[in-house]
Amino acid sequence: MSSSRSITDQRGMALVLTLLTISFLVAVTLQLMATVDRQSAAAATQREMVRLDGMVLAGLSLARGALTADLKENEHESPHDLWAQFHEDKLKAVSEEVALAVKVTDLGGRLQVHALGDPVKEAYRQIWLRLLLSGRFAISDQDEAEALLDAIGDWVDEDDDERPSGAEESYYQGLQPPYSCRNGAVPAVEELLLVKGMTTELLYGDAEYEGLAEYISIVGDDGRIHLNTAPAPVLQAMSDDMTPALAQELIDFREDPQNAELLTTVDWYRQVSGLPASIDIEQDLLAVVGKYFEIKVRATYHQFTRHGTGILLRDNEQKQTLLQWKQE
Repeated sequence: MSSSRSITDQRGMALVLTLLTISFLVAVTLQLMATVDRQSAAAATQREMVRLDGMVLAGLSLARGALTADLKENEHESPHDLWAQFHEDKLKAVSEEVALAVKVTDLGGRLQVHALGDPVKEAYRQIWLRLLLSGRFAISDQDEAEALLDAIGDWVDEDDDERPSGAEESYYQGLQPPYSCRNGAVPAVEELLLVKGMTTELLYGDAEYEGLAEYISIVGDDGRIHLNTAPAPVLQAMSDDMTPALAQELIDFREDPQNAELLTTVDWYRQVSGLPASIDIEQDLLAVVGKYFEIKVRATYHQFTRHGTGILLRDNEQKQTLLQWKQE
């Protein structure tokens, strides 16, 4: 009896050990399978990201090619140029699986931050002032707008002479924490948040107001605005007598294919029917030839998306320089 019970106990223990071993192996197997699944998913994600990165670079190449080809066709920028016509349905020819979007913007149509560093460009400053006071942005009155323009001018000029409502090194060193005034070229729009009087709401907008960043540029300093590509708010700011309706008439005129050949000179706006004679913009403030372009590319495949954003300099000799490029 004792021997029989001992054998039974041993068999029971062996069964328990066997079950524990099997349970352990099952747990290890499940863990291994989960790890393999995660690694496979990560590998698949990585593969798609690499693929999309390639498509983003392909979009950049398309934009650069269009800018090169356009310069051979004409010497001015307009909505009828190759670089301005990257419609998504046409880009399907690049890839049937990946949705590619390419947008090129002539930055000459935006207001230049660095032009505010030149106190001689008073007429250009007035365009800035009218834009700020258009009611689109989180700025309260003319005094606040004037102070902001003074502060931006002090931030980008190379001297330490403080403008009437501006700020130079002594002001910024008195802040907590202190930092230095740039006194030079701004490398990125977001740096303007360091300037006295600039706020996040003003620069990027909020639920109530638009963001100023959409209408300004950190490249260029000649104080000229490209009449063929400037957005409506900038056009409206170019004259005290320019209403939203008149600015839209300018846009409608330049987008009409029948007027494409008329956009080669800076005074084409005079040919717009119904435009008051009082709107007489200094020719030194206008341009129709582009130099700096913003390129935005988006590539999407199922739930995966990659973006590329950069600024390109194109000179009259068809040489292109990619000043900035960020891919994420």
